[in-house]
Amino acid sequence: MKKKIIVFLAVMFIFVGCNNLTSTETEYTVWTDQSTYSYFQTNFGTTLNDGMYVRLEFTSSQWKQIASSITSEGRHYWTKSQIQDWFIGRGFGNSEANQESAWLTTIDHGFIASRTGNIVYYILN
Repeated sequence: MKKKIIVFLAVMFIFVGCNNLTSTETEYTVWTDQSTYSYFQTNFGTTLNDGMYVRLEFTSSQWKQIASSITSEGRHYWTKSQIQDWFIGRGFGNSEANQESAWLTTIDHGFIASRTGNIVYYILN
């Protein structure tokens, strides 16, 4: 009898575990990185005030040029809520995090850079 219960429980755990693997929530490929503010200024040729952010949507031809230099470093497969959490973790308010994660998940390819003190955070899709 014990053996039947153990086998039954094992089968139940397998089914429950498999259900968690088949999420219906869409995952997006995003890359994240960070740099110093001086690096940002030098490489982007612009300023970014502390506590502010910029976003840019790429055209198909721009994305083709960028994609050739992207590696797997910093690549994530995140849901919209995980992207929103990333924004919140970098000082965005709930409303801004919701707005920017919605924007990033509805465009083909885009980029957001946000500055907190001497650090600039990047997210790209």
